[in-house]
Amino acid sequence: MTYWFRRADAGSDDWFETGHDRVAVRQASFTDPHGPASVAASRDELAWVLGQFESLGAQLYEVRYGALAGGPVRTGEPVSEAEFEAAWQRARHSRNMTASETGGPLPRGTRLTGTVSKLPWGPGRTGLFVDLGLPITGFVDLGHLLFDPADWPDVGTVTEFEVTTVRFNFPPCGVPQIRLRPTAVPPPGRPWRHPALR
Repeated sequence: MTYWFRRADAGSDDWFETGHDRVAVRQASFTDPHGPASVAASRDELAWVLGQFESLGAQLYEVRYGALAGGPVRTGEPVSEAEFEAAWQRARHSRNMTASETGGPLPRGTRLTGTVSKLPWGPGRTGLFVDLGLPITGFVDLGHLLFDPADWPDVGTVTEFEVTTVRFNFPPCGVPQIRLRPTAVPPPGRPWRHPALR
């Protein structure tokens, strides 16, 4: 059996989807009924991210979507599945648009050295992937690269990048992606330099 209920207290408005054990399967929490979401997390998503991307993935997931209540949760006012889904979608949108990225293991502005690993669409189109030596891949959008595709870094280029955000694509696959920008784009026609050579 699946249960949906809402518990509104002073300073919080919590919506839960649970099984018979009353452990939260999904949780949507707000600072007040009309405020931003503090949690929009799924136990299944968190378990999948942990299994695929180790503790770093789980930490980044909790930065983006908040932490689920631990153990059985106290029941509240029963709500319909449709009512819960509406609250879930509102919470999810809120966290995707406003979640703070100033904490966690890779806050915005973190500098990382990475190796350009592939340009799957070719230079000048969409962006490029970066191997950061982490279980999660980095991606640089074309807006952070030089206009002329000939000035894009080649595969194998090692340089420094800065974290701009971490994204999760739910649904369908949930793969996290560390979005980056180069910290020092060379002038047009000049080579990309290894951070150690600056």
